[in-house]
Amino acid sequence: MKLGLFGKMKIIFEMLFSSFMSIEIFLFFFLLLLLLVCNIKVKNKFVSIVICSLLILGVIMFGFYFSSYTLMCVDSFIMKIMNYYYFPSSIVYFFLFLFMLFMCIFTMFAKNIKWGKKVFNYICSIMVFLLFSMFVVLVVYENIDMTDAVVLYQNNQILSIVQISNLILLFWVVVSFFYHLYLFFQKRFDKKG
Repeated sequence: MKLGLFGKMKIIFEMLFSSFMSIEIFLFFFLLLLLLVCNIKVKNKFVSIVICSLLILGVIMFGFYFSSYTLMCVDSFIMKIMNYYYFPSSIVYFFLFLFMLFMCIFTMFAKNIKWGKKVFNYICSIMVFLLFSMFVVLVVYENIDMTDAVVLYQNNQILSIVQISNLILLFWVVVSFFYHLYLFFQKRFDKKG
């Protein structure tokens, strides 16, 4: 099927108005969009809570109705993560390095991040930078083709560098998640008293 962008958009437009149920679904999401846009100006928390509840309820209903598909998606996602950890890709590793570079720069200029979190971000970023630099030096020194996954998997030094770097990144993500969760609950409940 060789369709251009306009051909694909024409098919979707025809599908949207091909049946009564399609029109109902389109109107529901269009009204949802209008409600979200109007709520930006009004800032009604009740509307936000109701919309979040409806969206979460919709995802839960989808998960129950298509439970075999949902379980297959979760299983596939976990397998992809495990597969990446044990058989890392130098391409993904490069983008993770760029992500940590962005986070380091963001931390430098962010005014609302506390001192301890900034230090933690810097430590994790510098460790990832160090390991990525070691990775590049080793690839150049050993004259290894970065696109050849088999050679990368057979080199224990490179595999160790990438896996430890991924572990540091995972540790940073988990700590950052719980840190922001703590800040959210602290702002939400501690300041009210």
